[in-house]
Amino acid sequence: MKPLVISVAAALLCAPAMAEPLSYSEARKLLPRANAKAAIGVEASLVPETDRARLEGARQSIDDVLASLGAALPAYGALAISPSEGLFVEWLNGTGQHHSVQAAHRAALDYCNAKRKRSSAPCQIVVQVTPRGAKPGAKLSLSGPANAAFRGAYRKLNAPKAFAISPSTGSFGFDRGDGGRALEACARAGARDCKIVVAD
Repeated sequence: MKPLVISVAAALLCAPAMAEPLSYSEARKLLPRANAKAAIGVEASLVPETDRARLEGARQSIDDVLASLGAALPAYGALAISPSEGLFVEWLNGTGQHHSVQAAHRAALDYCNAKRKRSSAPCQIVVQVTPRGAKPGAKLSLSGPANAAFRGAYRKLNAPKAFAISPSTGSFGFDRGDGGRALEACARAGARDCKIVVAD
């Protein structure tokens, strides 16, 4: 399993910025297939030696364990640990179904840092899940369910129509009209940062 090639700082700096909504045809060219398999990156060097020894005693490879944890996370997803506490904590949990790797990183780090002991080292990303075919730095990226809805139900709607996402929560919504109903659909799950990303 290949190591992560994107640092958290780089991920945040490379977050795509979009001023104007894209058209369906423009957005479709930027997105991977709706059913794209996941690409899983791991950073085993951050796992403490005590965890490595424990896994080796059970004849398990740390790379394989991290990859299996990543396989349970839908893209875009991430898992963070405190290098001081490692993998064997009751609260270990990854995050998935975000609209970008940056959002997945933020959610995983926020969760982990809230759970770790105050005396432990700050959390770091050890697993990253992205859809194969995703274009780094693209103006738009969507979670698996949002991409499927975009290529399916949204595509079939008559114009005018709009597609909205919450960059921080993974929520999304779409509907006919000038975008108001799409924003309302996106916000139904409690998202407060919904924005129109596609309009036709």
